[in-house]
This record gives sequence, structure tokens and C-alpha cells, in this order.
Amino acid sequence: MKLLSNLVFKILYVLTISMPLAAVDVSYTNDIKPIIQRSCSGCHQPATKMGGLNLTEYDGIMAGGQNGPILMAGAPEKSRLIGMLTGNVKPMMPMGADPLPEAEIAILKRWVTQGAKVDTLESEKGPQVPVEPPTYIHPPAVDGLTYSPDGTFLVIGGYKEILVHKSDGLKIVARLLGKSERITGLSFTPDGKTIVAVGGTPAQFGEIQIWDIQTRTQTRSIISTADTLFGGAVSPDGKFICAGGADKSVRVFEIATGKEIFKVGHHEDWVLDTVYGIDGKRVVTIGRDRAAKLTNSETGAFLENINLLRDQLYAIERHPRRDYVLVGGLDRVPYLYMMDRPRALKIADDSTLVREFEEQKAKIFSLAFSPDGSHIAVGGMSDEVPIYETETGKRITTLNEVNEGVFAIEFHPKGDQITVAGYDGRIRIFNPKTGKLLSDFSPVPLRNKVASN
Repeated sequence: MKLLSNLVFKILYVLTISMPLAAVDVSYTNDIKPIIQRSCSGCHQPATKMGGLNLTEYDGIMAGGQNGPILMAGAPEKSRLIGMLTGNVKPMMPMGADPLPEAEIAILKRWVTQGAKVDTLESEKGPQVPVEPPTYIHPPAVDGLTYSPDGTFLVIGGYKEILVHKSDGLKIVARLLGKSERITGLSFTPDGKTIVAVGGTPAQFGEIQIWDIQTRTQTRSIISTADTLFGGAVSPDGKFICAGGADKSVRVFEIATGKEIFKVGHHEDWVLDTVYGIDGKRVVTIGRDRAAKLTNSETGAFLENINLLRDQLYAIERHPRRDYVLVGGLDRVPYLYMMDRPRALKIADDSTLVREFEEQKAKIFSLAFSPDGSHIAVGGMSDEVPIYETETGKRITTLNEVNEGVFAIEFHPKGDQITVAGYDGRIRIFNPKTGKLLSDFSPVPLRNKVASN
């Protein structure tokens, strides 16, 4: 793949250098920003700003760093950025990585020669919020849903929008339009006043949206990374949001200001879900590298892996009353772990394991605790959602009227209903004690159809 990529760049280079400079306009948005995001912004971003540089946005590039400007518009030979990329100025960049392909450096030089301009205002504003709500022929897959703490609202992720329903699903209260094509996680702050949505547009950007539920207005949009963000856990005090990324990172942001508190790269693959401990001082993150990693939520310091590595993990939930976490993934088995190890760490130690539940029919993508922590529900690529007693592991009922691909499960705060959603876009509400289906509906209005409620 790397050889093919270099070959493509060389072909592009040959094509571009054969043309007059004025004949090829370089776009900051389409040509320059992807190169910088891929190769530079990992170190030169707001949380770290190595060398005093923030290269995640145009204004930061033009502002330069602690050693002054890095670009001189119209003069690539006098621009420190170009010099460091070619090795003519020390230290050579990207630090500790392979040099940029010649074709990428040529594109950067051409952009600087043409004046290092930002091509449109939209480039600076980033992705735009739609003016009108989307229309749907079929409901989109649902990756995120949640109830408000008082149980009044059921909030569901759609395409470039969040839909606020009454908790019984019989009425849409609001449609909150946003930038992200995909919402992967939804949470309320503990006081029930704020919705926090995590998501983005694949291969373009990750985003955290902050919404005031009373006024139905978005108070903040935090754009971060060049791909979707996942999970999204609100701290117990309601001040912070922790999310994982396809760039293997874990990020914590302050909800009130949008400030990135820290970014860490403890994982070796995509980070797909996150939870806070009860006191908010620690987070547990899971992903495709198989590890459930315990991290100090104030400093970002890695503490330890709390699990024995088995297979890729896709979902995690914390017990509502204890520092226990439930994890599941590719090996189809839900595991309940303590966040605190009862004895010293040993190689291949699994001393934090509290309980191993029965193996599921297929891989696990979603988990949920009942409000009192007495029961768990498990969903994934199976045609059923079993519910178990937490303390004994005994299956007490099974939700059978579901389709394969359950990506989101949530108990109502009163515990008297459970909502299931996923690939087919339908919302199904069940009685968790009997397994009886109470409601089945589309969360979005369907064109030329009447959603069945």
C-alpha cells in the first residue's frame, strides 16, 4: 500500500511539474489541509503545540510558532516549513517519521508560491450545518441514543441531526441540526440541561456538539481529528467529555469552553468507547487493540490495563453504583471487571475479573446496565438481546423482535422499559422483565411514508 501511494504521488508530481504554475491552483482545503492533518497536526495541535505551533487550522499555520513565522507567502525557498520538510532546515520534519513524498512537498511549495491563500471562507468554518432538516426514504442506522435523566426525552442520532422524542417515542419534540453525518454517542450532563453528542463525518472530521435542551440551541461545536470520534462519556460532575478516535487517541474536553484538556495515545488501534469512574478521576477506554485501559482523567497519565487481552473490544459500560465495567467485542463474551486490582499486577493476570457471562451468538457492539445495576443487556450482530442478572450471570429474559446489528441499548431511568436500535434504523422499546415489545417506530420522518408508532 505504501509503495502504491508513493507511486501515485510520483505520477501526480510528474503531471504537475510539467504545467505552468499559474495553470494549477492549489486548494488549501482539498490539497494542503489533508497533508498537514496526516503528517503534522498530531504534534502541532492545541493540546501540545510543540514548537508553539498549532497546525490544525489556517490561522495557526500563518501565525507561526515560538521561532516566528514558518511561511513566507510567495517565497517557498524562504519558508521554514518547506526547509524543515526538505531537510534544508533542522530539525527535519515530520520528526521521527518518514519524509514526506516529493509530490506532497511539491504541492506545498506550489501553494506557498501562489500566495499560501485559504481558498474559501468555508475552509475556515469547516463543515456546514444544513439549513433544512434532511428528508429520508429509509431511516439511517442508529449508533447513539440516550434518555434524559428525568426520563422525559429519548434522544436519537440521525444524519446531520439529533432527534429529541418523547420517551415513549410517540412525538418528535425537536430536530437539532448539526455538522456531523454520524452521531456515535449521546449523553446528558447529570443536571439534564445539556446534550453532549459525539461523532463526525468518516475520513473528514470528528466533532463534539454541545446542546442546550431547553432552548434547543447548540452552544458549542468542537471539531477535532480527521476522522470520526467515538463513545463519549460525560464526567460525573458534568464538566468534561471524554472521547476516543480512529487516530488511536483519547481526548478530554471541557464542556463549558470547548478547551482540549489533553490528548493521549495509549492505545495501539482505534478507540471505540469510554467511561468515567464514579469519582470522575479516572477513565476506562477500549478499542480494537483488545485493551481496557485505565487513565488518570485529570492528567492523561496511563495507569494500567485492567483486563486480560483476548480480542477486539467494541463496547464498555460502567456499573451505576460501583467502579465495575462491563466490556464486550469480537469474542462474543461479556466480561465484568473491577477498575481496582485486588493484588499486584502479574503477566497475563486476570485478577480484576468479576464475572464472565455466557457466549453470545455473534460479536457484541452494545451493552447497558439497568439504573440500579442489577441487570445487564447485550446487543450486537445477533437477532436477540439477552438480559442477565448482574450478580449471578443468569439470563432472565430475551428480546427477540430485533434485527441483526444492535448498536445502541438504553434502559429508561425508571427501569421499566429498554430501548434498542441499530443497523435497520428502527427504534424498539421493550418491557425488560417480560421481553414484550411495546413500540416499534422510525425515529425520523419518512418521505411518502407514515412512520408506524
